[in-house]
Amino acid sequence: MARLRLLGAFTASYLFEGGAVWLYLNRDSVDWYIYAAFAAHLLCGLSFVLFTAPKPRALPGIAFYYPRIAGLFSFFLPLIGLIGVTVTLFSARVVMKSYGLAEDYKEKAYERAVLDIDLPTDVTEFLYDEVDIHPIADILSGDDMEMKRGAVNLLRRIGSAEAVSLLRKSLSDESAEVRFYAHTALTRLEEDYADALDKAKFRAERYDSPQSHAELASTYRNYARSGLPEVNMQVRSMAQSCEHWRVAVSKDEGNKDYLMRLAESCVESREFSEALHIYRANLNDPDLEMESRLGICRIYFEMGNFIALFQEVEQLRSRPELKSTDPFKTLIYNFWMENNSTEQQTATENFDEVDYEFR
Repeated sequence: MARLRLLGAFTASYLFEGGAVWLYLNRDSVDWYIYAAFAAHLLCGLSFVLFTAPKPRALPGIAFYYPRIAGLFSFFLPLIGLIGVTVTLFSARVVMKSYGLAEDYKEKAYERAVLDIDLPTDVTEFLYDEVDIHPIADILSGDDMEMKRGAVNLLRRIGSAEAVSLLRKSLSDESAEVRFYAHTALTRLEEDYADALDKAKFRAERYDSPQSHAELASTYRNYARSGLPEVNMQVRSMAQSCEHWRVAVSKDEGNKDYLMRLAESCVESREFSEALHIYRANLNDPDLEMESRLGICRIYFEMGNFIALFQEVEQLRSRPELKSTDPFKTLIYNFWMENNSTEQQTATENFDEVDYEFR
């Protein structure tokens, strides 16, 4: 609205100033034209104040300072001042890019911000976070309003996909207060991810380094896995994650962690052929063998190819014990190995029972 009023003030000032010039040029024909020209010129300067009429909380630049500066220049510099102010404001608003203290602070804040967006590496902490969800679900199904409000706030701090799912269920709670707190918690989570994406995008565009693209890819992936976006936005975020992981890998080809994260993102994006190619290419690497074989098993499971999955698991069990620094991969690997030992023990016990019956 302030911009429209300023535009109207400029239009009126040009009309008044044009009339003043015409009256001044024809002042010899009528005696009072000279006074009419001065009055029109005065209205040219006053039009910026009359048309804008800024409120106390109006925008400082467009609604207060700009009209008064334009009015002063138009009054003390007839015609030239109006044209000069018009060209100056047009250049300042359209041609020139604003760069002040706010932009400088924003840039420094983005550079200094540290994104904590990687998956947890402590299995115990991860399990505690997951276990905490179940008592919260019981609290939300109760009638204690204070407890339910605290549960919603705790879910927002946890921020996992399960927590988001419970927050969405709380949107249909009988209590309007619980619905309000759940909606506020989801909105804040969305704002947190939006802010993290903005910061990661800023660093990726500014530095164009492997680390900046890896941070942006991780942020996109975590947002897609958070349970906040809809299906289409989730697919798009995972595609963006894969794209930036590819950029990070291309800029730092020797980084094995980036390569494995690219494979995981491809699996979650259902780009199985590229993920399978990456995992098979790293089977001979001692540091990545276990992760690669588990990744291949996951691909076959996601594809529904259970015959290939069975064969891959058998190959995994037949090989010597593998090691990995990733606690999640080690946990999955130990599960398969323990499952194998249990099956062998069960088969042995069943054979002994059958042999005993024949005796």
